[in-house]
Amino acid sequence: MNGLSDPMQLALAVALAVVVTALVALLLTRAPLNRLVRERDQALHDGEARGRELAREQERAGALERQLQDIQGQYAQARADKARLEERLAGQQDKLAFLEQSREQLKQEFENLSARIFEHRSKQFEEKNRQGLDTLLNPFREQLAEFRRRVDQIHSDDTRAQAAMTEQLQHLKSLNQQMHLDARNLTQALKGQVKTQGNWGEMILERVLESSGLTKGREYDTQVALKSEDGGRRLPDAIVHLPEDKDVVIDAKVSLVAYERLVSAEDDDTRRESRDQHLQSLRAHIKGLNIKDYGNLEGVRSLDFVLLFIPVEGAFMTAMEADPGLYTEAYERNIVLVSPTTLLVTLRTIQNIWRYEYQNRNALDIANRAGLICDQITRLSESLADVGDKIDRAHDSWETAYKRLTEGRGNLLGQAHKLHELGAKARRALPARVDDGDDEEEDEDRGPDA
Repeated sequence: MNGLSDPMQLALAVALAVVVTALVALLLTRAPLNRLVRERDQALHDGEARGRELAREQERAGALERQLQDIQGQYAQARADKARLEERLAGQQDKLAFLEQSREQLKQEFENLSARIFEHRSKQFEEKNRQGLDTLLNPFREQLAEFRRRVDQIHSDDTRAQAAMTEQLQHLKSLNQQMHLDARNLTQALKGQVKTQGNWGEMILERVLESSGLTKGREYDTQVALKSEDGGRRLPDAIVHLPEDKDVVIDAKVSLVAYERLVSAEDDDTRRESRDQHLQSLRAHIKGLNIKDYGNLEGVRSLDFVLLFIPVEGAFMTAMEADPGLYTEAYERNIVLVSPTTLLVTLRTIQNIWRYEYQNRNALDIANRAGLICDQITRLSESLADVGDKIDRAHDSWETAYKRLTEGRGNLLGQAHKLHELGAKARRALPARVDDGDDEEEDEDRGPDA
């Protein structure tokens, strides 16, 4: 049994080994197969996925193809549009260049025209202003010329007066000596003719007045008939006028009969007697002048004293030497004794007073005229300032009008160009537009589709 069991066991073992080997072989071959199945299944799955992806890509490729065709069409249209725009732009640039050239030319012409108009208006305005200023300045020029003439005249008069005064003072001594000699000779020839003596005294007085530089009829008058308070008639030999309406009366009707005898006397007793008679004659004449009261005559504004003219210098000096109190006695009766020398000095003093008075009057007149000139200068300055303001306002108005014509949206020149573009006819070319704001406004109104 053991013998049988061993082969069987061996066979069983072999069979078992075969079975195990087969199982092992089966197991070993089934794993790759399963892997292959899995790989096949995965490959099929991947193939289906790729098929679906391919379908999607094909669909996408079709869409891209259609999009490409659309883009190619748009590109072709864009190229065509670009060509048309370039052609249009070239035309617009040519037109713009022509318009710019025309604009500059017309602008220059308009500026030249405006300048000519403004220059013409300015010349007219300047001419009117010049005429107005001439009208305003002519009185000023005349017053200035008169002012200069008066100053020159005052200077010339003063120079001549000083020269004349010097000359007259130089001749005063010789004139007095000649008058004294003439008086002595005439006194000796009169021989007591009182009327003739009076006429001769008036003649000497006239010569002294003429030598004084005073003007007859202005600074003095002779032989003026006047009425006294009692209605009587008075005839003073001369009335010398002073400034401020004052007068000095001169009487030359003194008797020189006693003085003639004094001069002709050959002994001392006769000379003393004649000298006393000469003093008595002068006192009597002084009393007579005091009674006549020349200071209260109608038409005379006296200084309350009368000049008693003794035409012979020697007669005056003899009386003063014989009785020094005679001068005071006469003065107390408002009478001043004068000789040709002292009267000439007095009259020359009065003439100087008048000269200074005239100078003061001229100075006052000059001051008044200077005031008038200052007033004229003030008015002229105000007028010139007003003219300047008007010129400035006229220039501002011109600039405003020019800007309204050429600048800003809706300006008149731009509207005229619009009308011209719309077909309005004009015989003359319009000036170029300065401001394109109106075109910009129109372009904005048209929009991007225009």
